[in-house]
Amino acid sequence: MGDELEKRWNKTYTEGSLRFDRDKQLLKSLSDKKKLKAAVKKADLLVMKDVPYTEIIFSFLMVSRLYSAISGHITDCDETYNYWEPTHFLVFKNGFQTWEYNPKFALRSWFYVGMHAALIKLSNFIMNHKIYTFYFMRMALGMFCAIAEDQFYTAVYRKFGAFIANSWLIITIFAPGMYIASTAYLPSSFAMYCVTLAYAAWLDGSNQAATIWIAAGSIIGWPFVAILGIPIFWDIVVKNGQFKKFAEYFAVGFVYTISPVVLVDLMLYRKLMIAPLNIVIYNVFNIHGSELYGTEPASYYLYNGFLNFNIAFLAALIALPIYIIYTRFSDLLTTTTCYLLIPMYLWLTVMLLAPHKEERFLYPIYPLIAFAASVVLFVLWRVTSAIWSYFYKHMKEASMLNIAGFFAIYLFLSGTRICALESYYRGPMVLYKDVYRIPEPKPVICVGKEWHRFPSSFFLPDGAKFHFVKSNFKGQLPQKFHPSINGTFAVNPKQNDANREEPSVYVAIKQCDYLVDLDLGTETPLEPRYNTKTGWTSVKSYPFLNAAKSKSIARAFYIPGYSKRHVKYGQYHLLKRTKLIKQQEEDRERLEKLKRYQEEKRKRDEGKHELFQSEEL
Repeated sequence: MGDELEKRWNKTYTEGSLRFDRDKQLLKSLSDKKKLKAAVKKADLLVMKDVPYTEIIFSFLMVSRLYSAISGHITDCDETYNYWEPTHFLVFKNGFQTWEYNPKFALRSWFYVGMHAALIKLSNFIMNHKIYTFYFMRMALGMFCAIAEDQFYTAVYRKFGAFIANSWLIITIFAPGMYIASTAYLPSSFAMYCVTLAYAAWLDGSNQAATIWIAAGSIIGWPFVAILGIPIFWDIVVKNGQFKKFAEYFAVGFVYTISPVVLVDLMLYRKLMIAPLNIVIYNVFNIHGSELYGTEPASYYLYNGFLNFNIAFLAALIALPIYIIYTRFSDLLTTTTCYLLIPMYLWLTVMLLAPHKEERFLYPIYPLIAFAASVVLFVLWRVTSAIWSYFYKHMKEASMLNIAGFFAIYLFLSGTRICALESYYRGPMVLYKDVYRIPEPKPVICVGKEWHRFPSSFFLPDGAKFHFVKSNFKGQLPQKFHPSINGTFAVNPKQNDANREEPSVYVAIKQCDYLVDLDLGTETPLEPRYNTKTGWTSVKSYPFLNAAKSKSIARAFYIPGYSKRHVKYGQYHLLKRTKLIKQQEEDRERLEKLKRYQEEKRKRDEGKHELFQSEEL
């Protein structure tokens, strides 16, 4: 019996069908308990067989994430001001502080930032260049993401077979959303790593590791991510009745994660507090909450979901009803599949109900979106295969044509979207590398309406001063950390939690040596076209998408030929004060005159010396 079972399960596993759970249920009807235990154990071992080509799979993931780290840009100003700037302060003792880091409000934990600051300090022993350390950190984030994805792929392969695992792999490697989220320095990206590792551990039967990873994602990353742990809780407590086990796992995970968070915050804020709890209180129970920073309709997430996963997102949205219908006629998909589909729907429901919406809020479920789409593809493959087998038995493999067509469209849209991100929006990241190379000592660099595209102080030369000039923006801008070691616990009375504008952050334009600005051909009294004004000269400029004058499809996807005709660009400028240029030219002229005078004097002295020697002779 054992050999027959092994042959049967090996065949089933190779074909990618999902009969393991069903077979174990059927075996329970055996009267011989010893045979039952032996058969079930053998089934479990067969499920846990090695995944082929693991090194190649991990290499694919690593290459894609390292490419994102090097070529991608910062898409959210929260990443700059809430994470890169505090990190820069911890490492270099200067940077911008948002009100969330004011000890009076303390919405952000220093532990998450501190982990990355420690990594950058270690890298400083190898490379003494701030931009290099910036990209080193992004590559480290990409590497961690690749490790988490590799673990999830392995678990999915073991549990669901090759088809779903490989479909998930293709979707996640080429997804524009993963291109952005995988290397973003944001708690939502960290939460995505943790959720991915949690479900990988759960699929492999490690409930304790799954619980700890959910706890880490919720406490160190983003507290609302605990919602994504509900299916794991349901499986452990409700389905299997292991409440004591779950309580033990939760206690271990909670203590291991909350302890360092509270300890680090106590050291740097100089007060006992729990930052994740403060975030929940502010966003849920505060009168003015996060909607102060803008509200969007429900269609916002549908639009962003399509941009980041295109047709895979549409497939993912119908995954649960497809699963319910399919399981009425086939048992190839087990309840485990449902447990992995539900978190995506839970998260989308919560995020759609929240008035304030941002693209990064969906990061934690990106791997689950890819999984849901893979399940739909699996059902499509099985159904079309059955249809072809019924009518044309000799053309069964033709069912793969649908899958090939899906991936052809998906890869085309994903590739054109990533090309659009790199082509249309790369200007600021490239220009600030030129800013880093400004030769003058202690230059004063300013920014007006383009404050939200500042990639961080890692792109400023040593000794540079960075300031804001007044623009049409009416909200609260970040302010400098107190320039001393106590900057983390010094209370800034000029910051508020109501997004009220603070006029003291602005400087007069006449104080600026350099100005970073975007020219789209329009201007207002507070946002003039500085590059056309007397007193400023553009020393560097790069093209940047003019969204208002470009067609929506052309700017969403870089379609060769079509986009070139229908996309319009502005210019992203690094402007230098003309007076400073003239002064530098005058300084150069004086220096050249001095060199010429010294050269002439040297020649005269040499002539006198030769004359003196000839007279002596």
